Amino acid sequence: MADYDSLPDASAAPHPDSILRLASAVHRFSIPYINPEDQLSFEESFKSCSANHQNTLSVMREADSRRQEIKKNMADGKLSHAALSQALKEYIPSINQILLSCKFQPEVARLDKRLVFSWYSGIEHIKSKKKRNFDSEALMFELVLSLSTYALSESNLGCDSCIDGDFPQASRQFAKTAGVFQQLGEDLLPNWMANSKQHADMEKESLAETRVGVCVAFTSLYMAMAQQMAVATILVKPGVPNYALVGKLCSGIAEDLDSFVSTLRSKSPVHMSRMDPSFLTLITFSINVQRAISLYFLARSLWTASEYGVAIAALSEATVAMRTRSSPTGRGLPEIEPNGPLQSLVGEMNGFRLHMGSLLNSWERDNSLVYFDKVPPSVPSNKALKAIQLKKVVEYNLEMRDPLPLGATVERDESTVATSLGVGDFDDMTDDSTDRSGDGTPPPPNYDEAMMNDPRLVGRERSDSELARELDAQLNVR
Repeated sequence: MADYDSLPDASAAPHPDSILRLASAVHRFSIPYINPEDQLSFEESFKSCSANHQNTLSVMREADSRRQEIKKNMADGKLSHAALSQALKEYIPSINQILLSCKFQPEVARLDKRLVFSWYSGIEHIKSKKKRNFDSEALMFELVLSLSTYALSESNLGCDSCIDGDFPQASRQFAKTAGVFQQLGEDLLPNWMANSKQHADMEKESLAETRVGVCVAFTSLYMAMAQQMAVATILVKPGVPNYALVGKLCSGIAEDLDSFVSTLRSKSPVHMSRMDPSFLTLITFSINVQRAISLYFLARSLWTASEYGVAIAALSEATVAMRTRSSPTGRGLPEIEPNGPLQSLVGEMNGFRLHMGSLLNSWERDNSLVYFDKVPPSVPSNKALKAIQLKKVVEYNLEMRDPLPLGATVERDESTVATSLGVGDFDDMTDDSTDRSGDGTPPPPNYDEAMMNDPRLVGRERSDSELARELDAQLNVR
C-alpha cells in the first residue's frame, strides 16, 4: 500500500519561470520620424511678425534648435530614446506656444515662408521598401506627431527596462505612454478632428498617430502593458504569490487587450490594416496566454483553499487555452510561424504546458486517491475570478505658456507678406489671403487672460476645455 503521506504536496510546486516571460511579453514599436528632406524653419517663416519681438524670436530659434536636435537623434543609427524623449519634452511646449500665439492673435499671425511638416509613421507597417510620408501645413499636426513620438519613445524605454528586469520602472514608463495617448485620444484630437472639413479623406490618408480611434486604442494597449509589468513584479518576488490576485490581474490584462482590438476594429479599421500583422498576432497570442495564466493561478488558489475538484477543472481549462488553435477563429493560441517573432517564446510555451500537464496529473492522482472531490465539467461562474484593471495611467498635461507677441511694430511694405494666418486657418495654413491690419498691435494677453476675457464669456463661467473646443471650431485640418 502506498504511503500517501510521503507523496510531495502538489500545491506547493512553485510556478515555473516560463510564466514570467509569457506574462511580460510586449511589442516594441518603431518611432515616427521627421522626413530628412524637411528643412523648415520657424524663424524664417515667422520672420516679419517676430523680428521686432526679441522674446518671440528667441522662442522661434529655440524651436528650430530643438527640432534639429530631434532630427539628429532620429537619424542616429544608435538611437537614444532617452535623449530623444528629453529633446521632445523640451520642444513640445515651444510648438504649442507658437500654436497658441497664432490662435489668440490671428490678425497678425503672418508667414513669410510656408511651413510644411513632413513625417513618417512609427505605428504603420509598410511592406514596400519606400515608406509613406505625410505632409501637412497644420501646426496641430506637428504637435500631435511630436506627442506621439514622445509617447512611443517612452514606451521603448519601458521595453528596455523590461529587458533589464526592472519591471516597476517599465510599468511607470508604459503608464506615461498611456497618459500621452489618453491626452491625444480624449482631448487634442477630438477637438481638432471634430471641426475638420476633410474628415473622411483625412481618415484614409493621414498617419495612424493622428487618428482618435488609434490613440484611444493605444491607451488601452499601454495600460495593459503597464499591468503586465505589475504582474511581473509580483512573480519575481521570492515566496508564494497571492494566486487569486495575480489571476485577477492577468484577466484584467486580457480585457484591456480585447478593448484595444475592438476599438481599432470599430474606430480605425483602415489604420489597423496598415499595422504589422506580426504585432496583431502577438496581441491575439497575449490575450489567450493571459487568460490561460489567469486560469492557472485561479486553479492554484482553489487547490490551496482545498477546493480540489474545481481546481482541477480550472487547470484543465488553462491547458486547453494554451493549445494551438485549429482554425483562425477557433479557441487557443495562433499558429507560430517558424521564423516569426513568436518563435522566441516557443520554449516558454512548451515549458508552461509541461508544467501544467504534470501538475494536472498530480492533482488528478491525489484527488482520485485521497480527496474524492467531484470535478465539474467547467469552472462554475461563482468561482471565476473577477478581472482587476488597474488603469495605470500617468496623466499628461500639455504645458500652456503665455502667447508670444506677433506683428510688425512699424510700417512696412505689405507686398513682402507671403501668407497670413487668419482665425480659421492658423492650424490649416493653406489660405493665401492676406490680413493687412497687423501694424502697431498691443502685446498679446497672457494665457489665463486669453482664455477668460473672451466677450462670449460675459455672465457665465466657462472651463478652459470648453472654451478651447469653441476656439478650435475655427480650425481646419491641413
